[in-house]
Amino acid sequence: MATFSQEGFDMTFIAENVMAEAFVVVELGTSEMQCDLPDATTDTPLGVIQAAAATAGLSVPVRVSGVTKVVANGAFSKGDQLAIAATTGRVDTVSGLDSSFDGGTATAQKPIGLALTA
Repeated sequence: MATFSQEGFDMTFIAENVMAEAFVVVELGTSEMQCDLPDATTDTPLGVIQAAAATAGLSVPVRVSGVTKVVANGAFSKGDQLAIAATTGRVDTVSGLDSSFDGGTATAQKPIGLALTA
């Protein structure tokens, strides 16, 4: 199921595991329509969960495009590119991106968005 709000587009996924925090980045899970916390900072982001999942198997809305709050792993400034910072799904400034980044480099972070505020 998908919903559109003034801020963005949300899709419903099933939490593969417990996700204790809302507003963290998730990746695709193992099975169809599942999401999970990232395994590495270089994983491909799916979006940002809008609600926590206290147990595995719960439905969670994932903001796949648009504007959302995020949980910061550290300080960043307005205008910074943001990416997965840790296996918690928190975000921080992109550190592994360079001018040759083509979206397919396995060792580079993949930007999730742009910080609108610090």
